[in-house]
Amino acid sequence: MADQTQPEVGQIPADYPEGTGPTGTEASVTPPEIATPMLDVHAPHQAVHSWKAFFVHIAAISIGLLLALCLEATVGWVHHRHQAHQARELLLQEVDRNRLILKDAMRLGDAAESNHRAALAVLRRARAGTIRPDDQLVFVRKYVRLNSSAWKVVHESGAGAYIPYEVMARYGEIYETQDGINQAAFSIYADLLKATSVLNTEQADVNRAEEDRLERAADAADSHVSSVTSQTDLAVEQKTVSWLSGRPDLSRLSPAQIDRLEQGFQQAVSDDGRLHRMYIGLDDLYAALLK
Repeated sequence: MADQTQPEVGQIPADYPEGTGPTGTEASVTPPEIATPMLDVHAPHQAVHSWKAFFVHIAAISIGLLLALCLEATVGWVHHRHQAHQARELLLQEVDRNRLILKDAMRLGDAAESNHRAALAVLRRARAGTIRPDDQLVFVRKYVRLNSSAWKVVHESGAGAYIPYEVMARYGEIYETQDGINQAAFSIYADLLKATSVLNTEQADVNRAEEDRLERAADAADSHVSSVTSQTDLAVEQKTVSWLSGRPDLSRLSPAQIDRLEQGFQQAVSDDGRLHRMYIGLDDLYAALLK
């Protein structure tokens, strides 16, 4: 009998497409999947056969959790302490700037009170008909608001919760007093403007060059707002407020107008004294804080 050559088992004839067998089915060749790394929680390496081993295992877990919580709390404490330090520095810097503004406001307030007392003397002469050529009613005054930006930032950021209560209470009293002074200064000036509304402050004969010079002087007087080390030049400021108040013809004032102006300037003098006392009280709060 002739030898019949049997094909070797497992061989695939060359005329079949790669990856297929004699039956036309695809070979089940699948590339291995890459496992995604996972965080495993391991069970004890040995079986727990006693209560002692169980409690040791529980204690190890508890200590690990406790250490993690302590570390998290420590990081939070350091962050809050840094926040509180930054907030206190911010408040202190603003208080330093406000203290310089306050000193300038006290000087300007004294000058404004002098102008108001001089105005009362002018009105007495106007009532008697003895007006002088240089008589003028100066009622314009300058006031720079005390800032509270840092206080608002500290509250809105929540950093104030990490500052000791006693410190925040002292800052709270300071900023409350500042707000009262800002409101009082605005109210005093608004009342005086109402009383002097009978005056016509238009000046048709003002020399344009002189007007420009006075405007530049006013800008120079305001420069201390951006520079915390300078002070307003009182001579320049007096000339500026004098120009802004105008020079109406006081001889044409009626008795009723004079009465109204006198009441306004008398109230202004009283308000100047009240505002000055508020200035002194705030300055004492600043001094107590910086001790």
